[in-house]
Amino acid sequence: MGYIEWRDVFNDMELLIALIVSLIIYELYIRYVPVCGVSMISKTQLTDIQHVAVVDLREYNEATTLPVPAAISLPLSYVTRNYHQIPYKDVILITSDAITTNLGVRKLKRYGFRVKGVCCLEVTPTIKTA
Repeated sequence: MGYIEWRDVFNDMELLIALIVSLIIYELYIRYVPVCGVSMISKTQLTDIQHVAVVDLREYNEATTLPVPAAISLPLSYVTRNYHQIPYKDVILITSDAITTNLGVRKLKRYGFRVKGVCCLEVTPTIKTA
C-alpha cells in the first residue's frame, strides 16, 4: 500500500507523451495540410462574382497595399468574433499565403460557410536602397 510501481509511472509518462505528440500533429495538420475541394481564383475573376461574399483575410497593412474594392476586410485574427458581418454563406477568400488560406477555410467552414474559392494575393516586399 502506498508504493508506486515504476511501470505505473512509465505508463503515465507514455500517455502524456502520446497526448503531446498528438496535439503537435493536429496543429501541424490544421496549419500546413491543404483543404480539399477549394479552387484557386485569379484576381481578374473576382470582378464578375455575384451573390457570393468576397472576404479579405489579410492583415490590414497587406490589404491596403493591394486592395480589392468589393471585398469585406476581415483579418483572420478577427474572424472568430466578427464572422456575423459576412452577408452570404457562400464566400470567396482573399489571402496572402498558404497558411492563412488553410486556417481561414477551416475556420469559416466550422462556422457554416461554404468556401467557393480562394484568391492568394502575395505582396512583394520593396527594398529601398540609399
